[in-house]
Amino acid sequence: MKPEILTRLAAVNDEERRIIEGEQKINKKLYSAYTKEFIINHHRLMQEGEQITLRRHTRFTDFPPHGHNYVEMTYVCSGEVVHVIKHREIRMHAGDVLLLNRHTQHSVRKTGEDDIAINILLATDTFHSFASVLPAASPLSSFVAENIRSNGEAEYMLFSTEGVPPLENLFENLAYSMVGNDILSSEILKSTVALILRHFTELPECTIAAARHRSDAELLQARIEDYVRTEFRTATLSELAERLGLSVPYLSKRVRELCGVTFSRLLQEARFEEALRLLETTDLPVGDIIIAVGYENTSFFHNQFRTRYNCSPFKWRKSQRGE
Repeated sequence: MKPEILTRLAAVNDEERRIIEGEQKINKKLYSAYTKEFIINHHRLMQEGEQITLRRHTRFTDFPPHGHNYVEMTYVCSGEVVHVIKHREIRMHAGDVLLLNRHTQHSVRKTGEDDIAINILLATDTFHSFASVLPAASPLSSFVAENIRSNGEAEYMLFSTEGVPPLENLFENLAYSMVGNDILSSEILKSTVALILRHFTELPECTIAAARHRSDAELLQARIEDYVRTEFRTATLSELAERLGLSVPYLSKRVRELCGVTFSRLLQEARFEEALRLLETTDLPVGDIIIAVGYENTSFFHNQFRTRYNCSPFKWRKSQRGE
């Protein structure tokens, strides 16, 4: 990257000045309104209507563990930047690019004066629109698909642009737009990012690493929810415990911790979700639907249905069909 661009990028901003003068850590209120979890909201960092924005990474202090409701692409202009994802260090050097999906939580080690990186923040809808320019079978297409899922897994991809002039030029253009007089329009920014992603797809040698991360708790929760979703007609806590090699009391406790409800409640939700689908999309008699979703006690089903939806299954079906 041209020295004059790096010099201008290295200028100390107001937030960094406060850190140097004694604040010592970032001000979370600048990034998020959440009080319990540090989840950065793109509305705090983007102007109204913006879908893509560029920021220089804040230096001189650790950036604590956080999540974000957008996709983040980090490009290291000079020096070194160390991200930590699930206790794993991702050490980046000049020319490296880290792509993080919206399900990923990470932190960044303290950086020095010459450790300069720019963050490209991509609103989720805009990032999903890039799927149309990516080959369906590419790892990046899979990355987009995982980001779309509401319960998707944390995932990152690490690339290198070193020795690839088209990519180096594209990132230099982005960096220049931050310090030059010409502000790139949102459409040009979007086209530039789309082109960067397409280059990564067509140049697999640029990919250094790609990984999805799930903790043991996340894996257990996924197996519980998958079992209930697919086996709701006959599912039992004891059968699931046997499949997982866990005791029933321990599994019962973990279901409450991970899913926020009891196993029976989780099962009931899955059964009623299927009952609603059958009521809306088929002409099966209500009695057959009750059996199909795993209930034998019709009175219990009808009582629960009225409690949930304030009407009978028959009336609910008619209302959905506009009758």
